[in-house]
Amino acid sequence: VLRQLAHRITGWAVLYGPDGTEVASAGRDPRAEVRQALAELTGVVRPLTVSASAGRPAPSSATDTVGGSHLAAYALGTGQGFVLGVAAPERGPGDHTIASVAAVLLSLLTGEHQSGTEAARSSALVRMLLGAAPEEVAPLLGAGRWVVVHARPDAQAPQSSRSLPQVLDAARTGGTPMSRREPHDTVAASALGAALGSALVDLADGVVRVLVPAEREPAPQPGWTLGASAAVTAADWPAADAQAARALARARATRAALVRHGDRPGLTDLLPRDEADAHARALLAPISAVPALTETLRTWLSLHGGWDRTAVALSVHRNTVRQRIARCAALLGTDLDDPDVRMELWFALRRA
Repeated sequence: VLRQLAHRITGWAVLYGPDGTEVASAGRDPRAEVRQALAELTGVVRPLTVSASAGRPAPSSATDTVGGSHLAAYALGTGQGFVLGVAAPERGPGDHTIASVAAVLLSLLTGEHQSGTEAARSSALVRMLLGAAPEEVAPLLGAGRWVVVHARPDAQAPQSSRSLPQVLDAARTGGTPMSRREPHDTVAASALGAALGSALVDLADGVVRVLVPAEREPAPQPGWTLGASAAVTAADWPAADAQAARALARARATRAALVRHGDRPGLTDLLPRDEADAHARALLAPISAVPALTETLRTWLSLHGGWDRTAVALSVHRNTVRQRIARCAALLGTDLDDPDVRMELWFALRRA
């Protein structure tokens, strides 16, 4: 939104948080005096800064001119103190309309709408906090089957010294990756959720998780690397979460924009589930007490024994991967170069 606005007004567009900090920006950086003047102008439209003695509500917009630059500030309609700021060398007849449309779009991204859908989500959250199982509250969310999507901003996106939520335009203009987290990263996460067609978004440890209705097929998103689970019912959400995490690790290792967990029937489905699970537990027992070994072996096999790609997927050094795989081979008492051994271990890991 900010990138398009800055392009159309040939200037600078910035989103300010409730505390007045720059949450995200796009366009050519203005001079220091213009940046300072625009930041001060936002105080005119921010409800939280208007004196109660004024006896009137804060205006929805304000304008000023400093050093030949035309400034404008727009209060977003969320009531939370977010403000859109614009600085342009010229003020065209349609600029105000364009900026107003951008303000509406940003209001949708930053606001909390207590619509019927939002009320249902709130009710579902409360019930789960009070002990209800996911499958009991899922009907409130309005879909029978779901896909879990894990996402990280592209590792290739260049860093900048400006604040993070520029992930909104990181795909083309560069920005600080989400791993350098700031309080307003939720703006970028919400934007991703909106692009995927869901408001059920969680941000933790630099990973965005989105719960998407199965009828909305996840598609690659510019500036993001995605991993998607198979479509599942609410009872299988935890398993789908693990699937999405593995798919994201594989996407990062292979530099793919989107990797989906395979959900087509396989030979393992022809075996009795209980017997297959028991065999898997017995085979993996020597390494099951060390989750890092199990996950490293799983990732290494999924990437066809690629040391470097496994290291990228797990965010560890390649020597660490080699040491863990050697430890797995020793504990399992087997030759991991044997394709039959790899096949059997992969079968077991899929049941684990």
